[in-house]
Amino acid sequence: MATINSKKSMSKSVPADMSNNWRPNWWQEENVGSTWERVKAAVVRDWQQTKHDLHAGGHELHQDIQDTVKQAAGSERIPSDGGMNPAKVIGELSEAEMPIGYGYGARSHYGQQFQGWNEDVEDQLRSEWESGKPPARWEQVREQVKYGFEYKH
Repeated sequence: MATINSKKSMSKSVPADMSNNWRPNWWQEENVGSTWERVKAAVVRDWQQTKHDLHAGGHELHQDIQDTVKQAAGSERIPSDGGMNPAKVIGELSEAEMPIGYGYGARSHYGQQFQGWNEDVEDQLRSEWESGKPPARWEQVREQVKYGFEYKH
């Protein structure tokens, strides 16, 4: 029987061919089963997308962590037959203009202090963005700000 060795403890190992049918005696299908099946389906989709992103197999499903969490929670439908999630619409340039412009201007202002995009410049820009009562959360504009910051002057 093949085993997978744990990095933390090489003395413990898990059978690589462990049956998916094993359940502890406290497991009650009516309380856990359907929820687990939904979570498992969302995680399988995320795993397939991750393998695709790493060029290690998998499938393009337009799956990101937000999709996985929503699907696991049951607030977003899991596409049937392994289909893709709907494509994400980026939006209009007018919606991206402020964060891209902010990043571009920040490079001019902070260019001597920060030679490129890194954790320090991101912390500085996030702090400024969040203190200025912005129209969107940092997580929503981070990539656009980074794009503007990295745009060649």
